Amino acid sequence: MKMTPIAHIETDLPQKFGIPRNSFLAPHLQGRIVFEPEFSLPQAVAGLEEFSHLWLLWEFENGTPGGTAADIAMDAATASKPGTTAKWAPTVRPPRLGGSERRGVFATRSPFRPNPIGLTCVKLDRIEIVDGAPVIHVLAADLRDGTPIFDIKPYIPFADSHPEATGGWIDRAPWQELEVDFPAELRKIVPVPKLAGLIEVLRQDPRRAGSKHEPERVYHLAYAGLDVAFTVDGEFLRVVDIT
Repeated sequence: MKMTPIAHIETDLPQKFGIPRNSFLAPHLQGRIVFEPEFSLPQAVAGLEEFSHLWLLWEFENGTPGGTAADIAMDAATASKPGTTAKWAPTVRPPRLGGSERRGVFATRSPFRPNPIGLTCVKLDRIEIVDGAPVIHVLAADLRDGTPIFDIKPYIPFADSHPEATGGWIDRAPWQELEVDFPAELRKIVPVPKLAGLIEVLRQDPRRAGSKHEPERVYHLAYAGLDVAFTVDGEFLRVVDIT
């Protein structure tokens, strides 16, 4: 069965590097869902504004890693970005376990899967009509800019919420956030509506799971048109430059 994207999402993260590993880890991240012309009909979203949260079904686009300008240019020149089906393995190393232990791919949310399908719950911010077409504004999405969206469904609390659910091995490996040192003079460079989301992304530690302790290494994160340079020393992340 061939699926056709109905929309794509615009976010502040153009690369896989920095994408939160689950939705709502960065609740202030902003996203805009823009429909493809065939599906860009106000009637198709009638009543959706009554819901607080949505389910998105989408296609993984791992692309070229890294957040520098050169990385972004290389990624833009790559015709195929999924990087999933051809590279999938029956076991993966989840970041939650520090990249040192393996679990079955179907016991994880790894982007490297037989079929590159993602499932995300997002918060509905608002729906606006732009030139006669609906645009859905969402918060807390863990999707890179340009990700194709296959379907949108309302989140229904009585059916979708299960307070008694258990988290398997994830419950035994609580996520550790970094402490972010973000000098005031650099914060001023970031547009105010984008600042909270950026800090949340940095707290999640954008680096690859199990990264070596390299306190002098400068990493680059592409975010909202900015190049955010930072270092990590143990549990402390320091923003050193923004251009």
